[in-house]
Amino acid sequence: MKSHSNRLLRVGEVAEMLGVSKSYIYKLSQTADFPKPIVLGDETNRRSSSRWVLTEIEDWVNTRPRGKEYDTES
Repeated sequence: MKSHSNRLLRVGEVAEMLGVSKSYIYKLSQTADFPKPIVLGDETNRRSSSRWVLTEIEDWVNTRPRGKEYDTES
């Protein structure tokens, strides 16, 4: 998954892309490794909008582990 776009995504678009809820996106954005949103407008205003950069989300997805490692020792 890789585009060459600096397109800004709404929280719902990010949630749909990842298959999770909008509230989970906000929870993820509080972690160290998930991309931080760009706040459009005054950060102190509750009506400000948050947007995520498409390429940053794609890069984050591409760094996720693939599959599950199983313990093969018995």
